[in-house]
Amino acid sequence: MVKIDKSCGCLIEDLLEDERLRSSSPEDMKVMVDPDPERISLEFYEKRMTDGLPIIPPTEARVKKFYRYTSRKPGDVIAALPPRMGIATVEKVAVNAVMAGCIPPMMPLIEACIEGIGRDEFNLAGINATTHPVAVAVLVNGPAADELGFNSGAGCLGPGNLACATLGRALRLSLINIAGAVPGVGDHATMGSPAKYSYCFAENEDESPWEPLHVERGFGADESTVTVIGVEAPHNVNDHRSRSPQDLLDTIVQTASTAGCNNSHVPGELLVIMSPEHADTIASHGWSRGDVKNYIHENAAVDVRLADRGGRKLDEDLISDGRVHITRGPEDVILVVAGGPGRHTMIAHGFGGSSESQTVPVRFSGD
Repeated sequence: MVKIDKSCGCLIEDLLEDERLRSSSPEDMKVMVDPDPERISLEFYEKRMTDGLPIIPPTEARVKKFYRYTSRKPGDVIAALPPRMGIATVEKVAVNAVMAGCIPPMMPLIEACIEGIGRDEFNLAGINATTHPVAVAVLVNGPAADELGFNSGAGCLGPGNLACATLGRALRLSLINIAGAVPGVGDHATMGSPAKYSYCFAENEDESPWEPLHVERGFGADESTVTVIGVEAPHNVNDHRSRSPQDLLDTIVQTASTAGCNNSHVPGELLVIMSPEHADTIASHGWSRGDVKNYIHENAAVDVRLADRGGRKLDEDLISDGRVHITRGPEDVILVVAGGPGRHTMIAHGFGGSSESQTVPVRFSGD
């Protein structure tokens, strides 16, 4: 195991000063291949600067391409990210975006993600330090989703989409290299989660019967946003038979009312990713987004005997009729429509009340 300190060359500051990566010959750029990308990927891995997968070597030329799409300067600070309180400058974020395989026009989106996780309300320190397998999900809304090719339809949670895969990965690499969330060092998840590799999708706004999430949160339909959410890996809800809103939502509620999730003893946000077919079943009966959120909040609960087994002592004020609601109110139900054909919904429990999702506007440079 490599111990991370300022003398071992494992910090992103050392990477930015590495002349081997700052200089490439014209011939290298002409054929778009580095002299030995396999070696560079291995060296980065040995320094614990990757997620275990091969990376795109962040040459100076590649990093500079990302500056065209930001209104900030390379040295501008976007946020300080715990636990290391690493300073997320535009340059450092661009380096991680290159490593992840992002295309340059995605730079404003990764900047917005960094801004969101850097807010106190998101509680990145808690998310990185916990033994709970919470990951950071990214939801893309607005015109940028289509313009940059994010998947909101069939298979939107992966694999197979460049935009979703690389934006989610760029955020994770930034957490590792800037925030210091190296597994076992700054990231203390007992087992981790495959959701920590990449967790990104777009809302299927065209097939949703309701307004999209960013509009619900006060943004214009023509604005592009990213929403960062601290949640577990998604769990499927399979219901091909229900034809009424109550029956369908009861299936979702029963799946969500799970002992052992953080929400069972610390109520908080719950991500509900509903397929267009499920959403249409509910909306065709005149149910609004608010109706759905109210129903899930009122009915998703865990028996107190099972709820009071988490890491934090259960607040007795949360007990109602021998049960504990897994959300604090309807506003904790993050309801989005995504996916393709099929009568499925995905749910993802949150980090309890310890983290609040953040929706951040994407600021394009005009290039």
